[in-house]
Amino acid sequence: MKEDRARPEPTPFFLPGGEPGILLIHGFLTAPDEVRPLGEALARAGMTVSGIRLRGHGTTPEDLAAVHWQDWVADVRAGLAELRRQRQHVGIAGISLGAALALYVAAEDPVERVVAFATPGGSAFHGLPPGWISHLARVIPYLPKIGSDMHDAAARRARFTYRRIPLRAVAELGSFLLAMDARLPDVRVPTLLVHARHDHAVPPRVVRQVAARLGGPQQLLWLERGGHTVVLDLDRERAWQAAREWFERPPERME
Repeated sequence: MKEDRARPEPTPFFLPGGEPGILLIHGFLTAPDEVRPLGEALARAGMTVSGIRLRGHGTTPEDLAAVHWQDWVADVRAGLAELRRQRQHVGIAGISLGAALALYVAAEDPVERVVAFATPGGSAFHGLPPGWISHLARVIPYLPKIGSDMHDAAARRARFTYRRIPLRAVAELGSFLLAMDARLPDVRVPTLLVHARHDHAVPPRVVRQVAARLGGPQQLLWLERGGHTVVLDLDRERAWQAAREWFERPPERME
């Protein structure tokens, strides 16, 4: 079994362009290269794109085990502040954990637009309290990551992800998603949610619950092919196009 080790790709990236500036946030256990193809598609449309790396990601599972969910929120806030120093108009997009972080931050620091791919919610942890997971982590620190629901085999092989899951980080994820759920009514910016109908990691009912609780205008786009990692799977180009069109629309047309 290969060691969990970062390749050159898991570094943050910046693609200069014009307005708007878009902050991209990768998912749990992965790294910025997960959203780089999306970023390149947005950059080709003339946008400025910044892909951040969340603490504990793109290095080793041991690093992830030492991180608190507030650190991820701080990473997003810092990335947003840096992008705002360079561009007047700013949007934010993320996948999975990144989508949840985008919504959480948009509730308190409104951006002009949000695109949330494969958005999880706290309901995924009902019956499995984060505190219990944290206690279990003292006995079983890591579990092997088994399988993926990605349909595109080549994309699955190329994607960076940890092969061991720190249970302490899972507990932090659960605590964060419960905190995010509580803030959804405060998300009043126009939000596009993109979800695969055959997502095995986040069932469709979860994103419907998220959409129903948002406090502002929102649309839900269903993708018919692929699994959880919609920005890399079979319908990825449809996902990129939807994000590009959402960020290109003038605010007055999105109210």
